[in-house]
Amino acid sequence: MRAASRVIGTIARAWTAHRGLVLALAAAAALVFARSFVYLAYEQSFFDSDQAIFGLMAKHLIEGRAFPLYCYGQTYMLAVDAWVAAPFFLLLGPSVMSWHLSLVALNLATVVLLIAIFYRASGLTPTFALLATLVLAFTPPLTAASLIEGAAGIGPVLCVPILWLLRRRPLWFGLVLAIGSLCRPFTAYVVPVLLVQQAWDRSLWRRDTLRFWLVAAAVTAATMQTVKALEPYSDLMGPGTRGELIGGYGGSQVGTVADRIEFIPSELPVRVETMIADDLPGLYGLKPIDNAIARQGHTWALWPIIVACGIGLGAVMLTARRRRPTRQPSGAAADRAGGPQRRLAFPVFLLGVGIVAVLVYIITRPPDLVVHRYLLLSLYVPIGVVSLIFAAPTPRWVHGIVAAAVVIAGVGSGIDHWRQVERYWGGRQPNDLRVLADELVRRHIHVAMAGYWRAYKITFLTDEQVKVASSDVVRISEYQRLADAEGPNLITIQDEPCAGGEHVSAWYLCKGTP
Repeated sequence: MRAASRVIGTIARAWTAHRGLVLALAAAAALVFARSFVYLAYEQSFFDSDQAIFGLMAKHLIEGRAFPLYCYGQTYMLAVDAWVAAPFFLLLGPSVMSWHLSLVALNLATVVLLIAIFYRASGLTPTFALLATLVLAFTPPLTAASLIEGAAGIGPVLCVPILWLLRRRPLWFGLVLAIGSLCRPFTAYVVPVLLVQQAWDRSLWRRDTLRFWLVAAAVTAATMQTVKALEPYSDLMGPGTRGELIGGYGGSQVGTVADRIEFIPSELPVRVETMIADDLPGLYGLKPIDNAIARQGHTWALWPIIVACGIGLGAVMLTARRRRPTRQPSGAAADRAGGPQRRLAFPVFLLGVGIVAVLVYIITRPPDLVVHRYLLLSLYVPIGVVSLIFAAPTPRWVHGIVAAAVVIAGVGSGIDHWRQVERYWGGRQPNDLRVLADELVRRHIHVAMAGYWRAYKITFLTDEQVKVASSDVVRISEYQRLADAEGPNLITIQDEPCAGGEHVSAWYLCKGTP
C-alpha cells in the first residue's frame, strides 16, 4: 500500500508541475490525428504504388520472406519506413490504415520533440510551444499527405530535432546523420547550420568542438560503409533476390541527387519569385492549391501572418539593439548557463535549417513544378520565426499578435480538413480499385499484369492474394516470373477496351500481355 501511495503521489506531483505541458502534448497529438483522419479512414484518399512498395516490404519483413535494406528496385533510399511499419503490421495486420498509422506515429514524435525542446530549452510556455509547432501539428491536408507518404517524407523532419539533441554526442550524432542522409540527403542540411551557429558564438575552433566533428564524421562514414557492406545480404528486388538487382536502378544517393540538379543561373530570379509568391505560401496553406489529393490554402490568412511576423521580427531586432551587449558563454557552457543565447539557439537553428532547404531548392530545382516532399524542411521557416519571437524578450502584446495570426492560419487549415472530411464522408468518393481488387480475389485470379501505378497497389490491397506484375517499372521480380509462367492465359488490367475483355469497375480484364 505504501509503495502504491508513493507511485500515486509521484504521478500527482508530476501532473501538478507539468500539467500545462501534458495538455499541450495531448492537444498536439489530437491535431496530428485530426489532420490525418481522412488518410487513415479512407484508403482511396491517398495511397499509390510507391507507398504500396514500402508496405509490401514491411509485410515481407515480418513474414521472414525478405530482408529489405533499400526500397525495392534500387540501391539507395534506406527502407527505414518499412521497418517502422513492420511492428504496426504485426499488431494490426497489413493495411493502408496500419501503414499510414506508422507514419502518423513519426509525425507525432516530431511534434512532441519540438514542443518539449521549446519548453525546456527555449523557455516557452506550453501554449506558445504548441502554437509554434502548429504549422506542422495541424498542417493543411495536401501538405499533411506528403508527411505521411512513404520514402522518408517525415524522416528528415524528425531527424532535425533529434540531431539538435545529439549535438554534444558525436557517436549518436554521426549514426543518426548517416541513416537520415541515406534515407533522404536533406538531413545533411543540419550540418552547415550548426557550423554557422558555432562560428557565430566562437565555439567552432574550440578543441572539444573540433573533436566532436571529427568523431561525428568518422562515425557517419563508418555507418554508411556498414550499410554498403550489407547490400549483398539484402533482397533488392523482393523475396528471393538476395544481392541481386536485375533491371533496377543501381545508383547511389549522391548520384541520384546529382542527376536531379538543374542549376541554371539565368533562372534564379524567376525561381526566387516563384518560391516566395507561390511555393511556400501554397505549402503553408496560405495560397489556394487545387490538387487531386486535396484542396488547401486561403489567401485571407496570408497577410495576417506576414504582418504579425514582420512586427514580431522587428520587435526582436529592436530589443536586441537596446540590450547592453554582454559576453555570453558558448557551446556546452551556454547550455548549462541558460540565458538569452540558450533560449534563442533552437529557434534560430530551426529557422536556419528551413532557410537552407529553401535556398537549395531554388538553386537546384526548376520553378515550374514544386515537389512538396523535397521542400518539407521549409516548414521549419515559420516554426523557427514564430518560436524565435516567442522566445525573445519582446513585449507581451507582440506575442499576442503573433499568436492570433497563427490561430488564424490554423483556422484556415481546419476549414480545409473539414472540406476533405466532407469529400469522403459516407462513401462519397468511390473506391474503384478496391472493387477491382476484391473482384480479382473473388474470381480466384492469382496472377495478373498492369501498369506500375496499379500493379503494386492492387497487390497490397489483396494482401498478395493477387500478385500483379508491372508492365513498365519493375520492383519485385517474383511477380514478373509468375506472369511469364502464365503465358497466353495471363490477365492484364487495361484502361481501354480489348477483344473479349470484361469491364470491371473502371478497367478491363484482358487475356495476354498488353
